[in-house]
Amino acid sequence: MDIINLDDLNMYEKLDPHHMLDELKRMPLLCKQSWETAEALSLPEDYRTIKQVVILGMGTSGVGAQLAERIVRDECKIPIYLHQDYLLPAYVSADTLVIASSSSGSTEEVVSCFNQALNRHAKLLVLTTGGQLKEMATAHNIPGLIYDYTYRPSTAIAYGVLPILSILHQLGFIPNKSAEVSESLIVLSQIAERLSEKHQTTNNSAKQLAGKLEGRAVMAFGSGVTFPAARRFKTQLNENAKCFSFAEEIPEMNHNSVVGYELPRSSGRYWAAVMFKTTYLSKRIHQRMRITTDMLHLAKIPVFSIDGYGFSPLCQTLSLILQGDFVSLYLAFLTGVDPYPIDAVDYFKRKLAES
Repeated sequence: MDIINLDDLNMYEKLDPHHMLDELKRMPLLCKQSWETAEALSLPEDYRTIKQVVILGMGTSGVGAQLAERIVRDECKIPIYLHQDYLLPAYVSADTLVIASSSSGSTEEVVSCFNQALNRHAKLLVLTTGGQLKEMATAHNIPGLIYDYTYRPSTAIAYGVLPILSILHQLGFIPNKSAEVSESLIVLSQIAERLSEKHQTTNNSAKQLAGKLEGRAVMAFGSGVTFPAARRFKTQLNENAKCFSFAEEIPEMNHNSVVGYELPRSSGRYWAAVMFKTTYLSKRIHQRMRITTDMLHLAKIPVFSIDGYGFSPLCQTLSLILQGDFVSLYLAFLTGVDPYPIDAVDYFKRKLAES
C-alpha cells in the first residue's frame, strides 16, 4: 500500500469520500443545536416528582448518557442509571423517569425496554430522529426531543449528552449548565480549527498521535468523568479506524488488569495505551495513572495522553471526545480505510434479523 501523507490535502477526497472530517468539525454546531432544542422542551409538571432516572441507550447514545451521568454525579439530587439490555430492571416504576435515547429510534434493546416502561406507567421521554420511538411517543403523547439528523449516528453524540443535562435542570435536579455549554462551544470550535487537516503534522497533535498508534491495538484509560471519553475513543477506533481497542477504568483496573502486563514482554510491539486526563481527577487518581504508566513502560508498551481543555468538567470532557475523534479519523486514513462504513455492525444486524 502507498505511504499515506496526512499533510497532502489532495488525498482526503479519496480517503474520506463521505466527508467524515467535515462532519466532525460540526460538533460545536451540533452541541449548540442540541442544547437550544432541549431548552425549548415543555415537560409535564409531575415529572418533577420522580425519584430516579433510567436512561436507555446503546452505542453512541449509551456513551452520551454515561457522560451526562458522570458530569452530574456529584450534584444530582436523584440517582441516574444507564441501562443497556432487553429487560427493564424491576425497580423501574411510576416514580421513574425513563429516557429512551436512540438516533434511529429503532434500536431493539431500547425499544424493548421502552415498551416495558410504558406498561409500568413510568414517566417517559424520547431523544430520537424517528423510528419506533417517535411512533410510540406520538401515539401515547409522550414528550421528547425529535431532532433532524441523517448522518452516521456516531457523529451525533451531542444529542446524547446535552439534552439530558438540560432536562435534569428543567426538572430541578441539577444547576443550570448554560455557562458550561457556552464555554464548551468556544473551546470545541478552537479544537476543531486546530486539529483540522489543513494544519501540518508538526502542529497537529491528532495527526501526531495517530501516527504513533498506527499498527497497534489500543488500550484507552479513563477515570470518573474521563472514562466515557476513553470509552468513546475505543468505539471510534473500532468504527472509524477498524482496529482492535478496549477501554479500562481506573481505579478498578488496578485491581486486576495490571497483572496481565507481566507476560508476554513482546506485547509492546503490538499495543499502545492512551490516558484521558482532566484537572478534575483527584490527586490519588493521578497517582494511579502515573504508576499504571510505569507498569506499562516496564512491559515495553508506549503510553500517550490526551488532556482536557477549558475549565468546567463538561468542557474538558467534550474536548477529550473531540480530540479522540480526530485521532480515530487520521488513524483510519493512515491505514487506508474509509472511516464511514460499519459493515460488521450491519452484517450483525442482518444475521440477528434472520435468526
